[in-house]
Amino acid sequence: MRIRQAAAVAALSVGLLSGFATSAYASPEGVQEPDTTIQQVDASAASYGGVISRSEVIARAKNWWDRRVPYSQTAYAWDVNHGKQYRTDCSGFVSMAWKLTTSRTTSTLDEVSTRISWGALQPGDMILRNGHVKLFEKWANSAHTSVWIYEEGSTATDMDHETVSIATLRNGGFLPWKYRNIR
Repeated sequence: MRIRQAAAVAALSVGLLSGFATSAYASPEGVQEPDTTIQQVDASAASYGGVISRSEVIARAKNWWDRRVPYSQTAYAWDVNHGKQYRTDCSGFVSMAWKLTTSRTTSTLDEVSTRISWGALQPGDMILRNGHVKLFEKWANSAHTSVWIYEEGSTATDMDHETVSIATLRNGGFLPWKYRNIR
């Protein structure tokens, strides 16, 4: 009996530590144990729409850059862990990078973010204007006059990773924003 209980506890512990949820049963001697159901649990899926680190945002953005996901306002692509699909336009890309629960639009991304100053930009923040959005990766120079961005640019350019001057962004009507759940 003790061996059977110890085995059930060990199986449950191993299952939980390896990312599986299991039902373990320790039955009295002579009683047939019910079938044990094993179900894969995606720990990363649980955090969609939740807190995300700046490094994870950039890693997710870089994944689409590395895969050269083409721009489309109607197509969808998987995120890095195949947990969710996002629209492959500029706002779908930022939604994916931020690990939101759904693809937002440029007119709704501000609902999950807060306006910040240009000098406060940090990796994973967005640079938004009416109709388009870019994801800030890092400062391109020590004077903080240009930035590295990721974006789903257009059908002509698809995924972009490039430097842009703050002056060009300001002249284009862009403003910096921070996702509320980024840490």
